[in-house]
Amino acid sequence: MILVTGGTGFVGSHIVQRLAREKITTRCLVREGSKVSKLKDYGVELAFGDMTDKESLKKALNGAETVIHLVGIIVEKKGATFEIIHTQGTRALVDTCKEVGVKRFIYISALGARENAQSRYHITKWEAEQSIIKSGMEYVIFRPSIMIGEGGEFITMLSGIIQNAPVIPVIGAKSKLQPIYVENTVDCVLSSLVRPEIKNKIFDIGGPDQISYRELYITLAQVLGIKKPVVEIPVWMVWPAAYILENIMEKPALTTQQLMMLKEDNICDMREIQKVFGLQLMSYKDALNTFI
Repeated sequence: MILVTGGTGFVGSHIVQRLAREKITTRCLVREGSKVSKLKDYGVELAFGDMTDKESLKKALNGAETVIHLVGIIVEKKGATFEIIHTQGTRALVDTCKEVGVKRFIYISALGARENAQSRYHITKWEAEQSIIKSGMEYVIFRPSIMIGEGGEFITMLSGIIQNAPVIPVIGAKSKLQPIYVENTVDCVLSSLVRPEIKNKIFDIGGPDQISYRELYITLAQVLGIKKPVVEIPVWMVWPAAYILENIMEKPALTTQQLMMLKEDNICDMREIQKVFGLQLMSYKDALNTFI
């Protein structure tokens, strides 16, 4: 039995669908009121509960040998900060896993997670990793660059900007990233489930293309069939607006934490993960064409 947290999210929905296709017995921890129709269609078992409710975690983990932990946020709101969701939530889940005897823990972290990061997002992802590493359970941690695919909010948001703005505004245009097709990440997760020799490892993962944010926008515009002028905007210029938005809106379109991350490259060396998993990575443009 595998327990998946975050099964209703972007990455989670892709992982659960693949687990169902492989006929792997799966249970998903979901909050009351969540949209679970797709999960029901996949035939997975539902366990209603919350990361902050230890008793519901125990019930959800009953009989589970492996956990795939996907819960995470990119924008904070009241009662759901990076520290609460990433650090405290993961620690609570790990502690409960140890109590009930879970043997293996797979976690989707983030490329750039580290102790001395500028952004609290990356720091709390690193803190979550430390809870897992110190747990005594077998673990596999994946640190993906930005993931793209059907249902992903990132490309949906950028597409809206490109379609509706008179020009294509690119913040932090020269910073590089390595977008990875979500199904390639799922390939890694599923492989780590059936290969017990892959354990106690952290893998940085990205797609085959290391591109600038300017190139990211231009390629997306080409796939959308839109041609507009590109205007590069320095990060410092939009910082005041992001600060105001995050203080007056529950879910701001832009935050200072996101701007911090935009200031640094989000790329990695793929040699190790290619050696271990033998991935057939899909290019950024080809991936866009699968779901746009």
